[in-house]
Amino acid sequence: MSSRKTISINSILLDSENARHGEKQSQSDIYKWMTSGPVAQKVIKLATDIADKGLSPFDGMGVMPSKETDKEPWIVVEGNRRVAALKFLNNPKLCPDLKLRKQYEQLKKKAATKIPLRVEFAVFQDFSDAAYWIQLRHGGEHGGVGISSWGPKEYDSFLARLGTRSTNRPAVNLLSYALSKGLITLAQYDQISATTLYRMLSTPAVRKELGCHVSKGEVFRISDEQYFDRAVATMLIAMASGEASVTKLKSRTQREDFAKQMKTAGGWEDYDEQSPQSISSDSSNTGSPQADDESSDKFEAGDDKTKTGSPAKPRSGARDRLFAVKGHGLDVPVSQTKVQDILRELATLKHSGAKGTPISVSFLLRALLELSSDNYLENNPGAIRRVEPNTPLREKVKYSARHMHANGKLSQDSLDVVSRHCAEEGGMLTISTLQKYLHSTAHFPNGETLNSMWSELKHYIIECW
Repeated sequence: MSSRKTISINSILLDSENARHGEKQSQSDIYKWMTSGPVAQKVIKLATDIADKGLSPFDGMGVMPSKETDKEPWIVVEGNRRVAALKFLNNPKLCPDLKLRKQYEQLKKKAATKIPLRVEFAVFQDFSDAAYWIQLRHGGEHGGVGISSWGPKEYDSFLARLGTRSTNRPAVNLLSYALSKGLITLAQYDQISATTLYRMLSTPAVRKELGCHVSKGEVFRISDEQYFDRAVATMLIAMASGEASVTKLKSRTQREDFAKQMKTAGGWEDYDEQSPQSISSDSSNTGSPQADDESSDKFEAGDDKTKTGSPAKPRSGARDRLFAVKGHGLDVPVSQTKVQDILRELATLKHSGAKGTPISVSFLLRALLELSSDNYLENNPGAIRRVEPNTPLREKVKYSARHMHANGKLSQDSLDVVSRHCAEEGGMLTISTLQKYLHSTAHFPNGETLNSMWSELKHYIIECW
């Protein structure tokens, strides 16, 4: 059972055994972790948001009594990064990084809202009392009891309520139309990747075969309704069945060939082009798109239009791929052709932007991680007692990392990061989550997540070779 209590941030210790960073010996060690590496930017971004908007009313924090009577009376059990951000905002001198400290001082000075010092917390008797709720928050959906993450379709629907749209808007528009007309079932709707369908609609030859036009996120039918519905149903059912997977529709040529095959197999006759008619069931615009709309002929694969119609630009400094051709740092033998091929593809594939293939990148990264770990274990048989055919990847990584650390090849900080990634229920950046990207619509990778994962695991992967 828990109770509610308003507590001063100064009376709270950060959790020294938090799942994100592993065991730390002191508060100063945690402060150092919070202000170094990729997590430092995440914490200061969180602090910036708190200084601008305040604490989220949807996200509560939790504490339990401290057993160390000579220190502060409370320890965080939920909200470690948020409490750290609040501590740095209230007292920037706690930040051990001098450059970051100046940024926290500026945030405190220019905050748009009052930086809270006393905050309401859920109070638990001990960690086991809080564990159930922590697991529900961070351990996935748990059959509907836990937090259900949004996929691209849900996120697009949310943006639509705000009067804007995501890149996948045309795909969601077409899926909603097909579902409302009974062209596909709800189960088939759930099986179709909005990102893959967007790529289909971004290909002029596919749109021509379907008999449609795309303008500012909306799909317009330019064929007769009977032809259009048959073409759409054929394509979507094939995609839902797995017959047209993302790997089979990766290139423009593959998508064009697929559309032609569907038309030939279905015996579709040519149609007489009509004035564009909106397929949106809730749209008041049932006529042609406006003259200043983007033309279907300009909607090529790779276009990523924002609300104003301008090409979306990646954030300044953000990597759109994990590394460059010569930027991975791995010394892989030439005989390891499969690993060499994976590195070559990872250096080529973008995970962000309209041409991004984040799911492909995530699976190539997982393959690289497993093959690298297998190589290390093969060359260091003492790292793990016994490798069975079904030994989980996280076990291979965990024992390999510990062996590296014991032999001076991996720092304690790097070991802590790798250990966190090996946690089975550790959130979006865990090793086990990589394989969920294929099987679960609740898990969807993005460029920032993949960049962070590579940054935090690359030293381990390098040492494997």
